[in-house]
Amino acid sequence: MQRLKLDPKLSCGNNSGDGTRCKKAGAFGCGSCLLVTYCSKECQTAHWPIHRQDCKSPLTKSTWEPSYFAEMRPPRFVGEGIPIRPEGRLYLWGEAPAIDVIRLNKNEGRDFQGSLDVLFAAPGNIRNAIISILNLPQDHRGPLNIVINDPEIAMAARSVIFLLIFFLEEDPTKAAEYVLHIWYSALVTETCYRMLQDKIKPMVKTVCDKIIRKASSTLFAKTWSFGDSSLRVVLTRDQWLSLLSHFDVPQGLDKDSSQVLRRKVTLNPDKIDHYEKDLCLKSPFARVAMAKFYDDGILLPFGETREEFIIPNPTMFHKQKPWPLAQDDDPTLEWPMKPAADFNIGPAKNDTYGKLYHYLQQLFVDFHARLRSLPVRFENIHCGLQDLADHLDGRHFDRIDARNLADSICLGVNKTLEILGPLLQPTAVNKHATLIAYFLNAINVMLLLDDANPVTRLARREKLTQDVLDKAKDYMPDLGGDNTSFLRTVACSNLLYDMDEYFNRYIELHSFTSVGISTGLQMKDKNTIIKPWPLKVPGGKPTKKVQEYFALLLASGHTGQERYVEWKRTTASVSDEVD
Repeated sequence: MQRLKLDPKLSCGNNSGDGTRCKKAGAFGCGSCLLVTYCSKECQTAHWPIHRQDCKSPLTKSTWEPSYFAEMRPPRFVGEGIPIRPEGRLYLWGEAPAIDVIRLNKNEGRDFQGSLDVLFAAPGNIRNAIISILNLPQDHRGPLNIVINDPEIAMAARSVIFLLIFFLEEDPTKAAEYVLHIWYSALVTETCYRMLQDKIKPMVKTVCDKIIRKASSTLFAKTWSFGDSSLRVVLTRDQWLSLLSHFDVPQGLDKDSSQVLRRKVTLNPDKIDHYEKDLCLKSPFARVAMAKFYDDGILLPFGETREEFIIPNPTMFHKQKPWPLAQDDDPTLEWPMKPAADFNIGPAKNDTYGKLYHYLQQLFVDFHARLRSLPVRFENIHCGLQDLADHLDGRHFDRIDARNLADSICLGVNKTLEILGPLLQPTAVNKHATLIAYFLNAINVMLLLDDANPVTRLARREKLTQDVLDKAKDYMPDLGGDNTSFLRTVACSNLLYDMDEYFNRYIELHSFTSVGISTGLQMKDKNTIIKPWPLKVPGGKPTKKVQEYFALLLASGHTGQERYVEWKRTTASVSDEVD
């Protein structure tokens, strides 16, 4: 099948927001900001009274700095330790870039055509499934069986909705557009909402109508077939009804009131220091792009009109509950940094979210096509991890994505391996079977333990201060003596720790080896799915390329401390024969 390559041409940015706009394509960018494009000088001049608010925003000035400097007070994030998720906030968007959890070439082999079973134990969404499927060789035809267990019904509902759209909408560009906005935009268009109501909701409602009088906790399964692929959903009656409710905007909620709810979180005055710290780490015009997204919550190119986005996203605004995401949740965290940042959208080189929009459009179009050339059987379930084995009827998996469940602030490594380890395919069946665990907070945990000891705390801080001062200029040659440079220097310290030393201590603290033995697993000597430190800054004297990567990582919101550990089943030894 020939790949559908999209043209990421941007529209002319001359739009007033009141329905008056130029419908031509942009031919050149604003030379000052490189955020918007115009078809002609006339349109650029006509739009200037509106555009100047962004183009000449205080955020673009080299003198801009977070407000707590002018107010001469310490920022609120000092001394907070490991960030704790606010109660009621959901992980609808992830904190780590999507990864390929199969990586066939480095494991079963490029020519492998057998069946593969993959379990996403608590993924939050389907981004790793998308990347894993797209990275399979184009001629791979072995059936793929994917089980997705979302820990929250809101996550389960969204995953089911995304997959149904990809399967049901035959137009790949429409499917990509619908999924993109339902995934990330606080408001959707009338066309998108009508698609949900007219095409997807009736399929779920048919199931609900048949089980409405059944016991609330009874499990019901429904399988929809699409050629050689299928989607099976297994939920209790009450969970099916909850899934159905995610298609409808809460009564009385409109565009304006929903934006008030969202801005109470994204622009929360109590979190302004966190927000401004994140702005400080970005380039001036990337700050403007971020500020626009945090204000309107619509994932579009910067200069694109938002006038058709008028309906609150029903998968986000559910039953009059507040905005479900945390203040610093950002769609740019979910996808590989370089491919999105380097995606070519023409002259608007500083439009971070416009690049992500077009990157995802192409990615989702490719995924739409792959679902029609590869037999994929999805099964979506929603249960607690303790009950997972009961839902899987003795099945074993070639890959298990444990997300960050093994992190000490989540389930921990002991409980995670105890629950998921027995579900991994034995080495006698597949020697490449792997459980992938992701640790986001391990380094912070060890640093806090050091800080609890006054002796090691003083020694560490003295060494850290000197190390950062020695290294920061090498990685950031543009550093000055201003407040923002100081903040960037402090922030970059997270990227320059000796992470291996701290993680090795973390392994000892949490007894990885003995936990593995007790659960029939062992850490792989060498990762074959994902690098142990996929975002880590390369060592040695930084080259210009490394400096550019360092700036990208520092601005991204990632820490570089994201650590992956891969586990495999231990090989059972054969005892002596018995006479």
